[in-house]
Amino acid sequence: MSDDFGVEQVVDKEDLELPVAPVDRIARLEIDDSYRVAMDARIALADILEDYADNVAKAAAVLARHADRRTVKAEDIDTYFELFE
Repeated sequence: MSDDFGVEQVVDKEDLELPVAPVDRIARLEIDDSYRVAMDARIALADILEDYADNVAKAAAVLARHADRRTVKAEDIDTYFELFE
């Protein structure tokens, strides 16, 4: 089934920076309690969230550098989303 979505391989849990438990809670926010979230789904979601956060942080750092700052501020994150999302 993962092939249907172009997913090749889920990363190892040990390779993640984000802890899996909070990711599990996020995954469950909008789904019916009768569903469970498998460990490989939690790991895949954590991997995607890490990649997304990395991309946003890198872009925000570029915006901070453009503003001649070495500190990424909330306004840099907001500007990223205004420009690119």
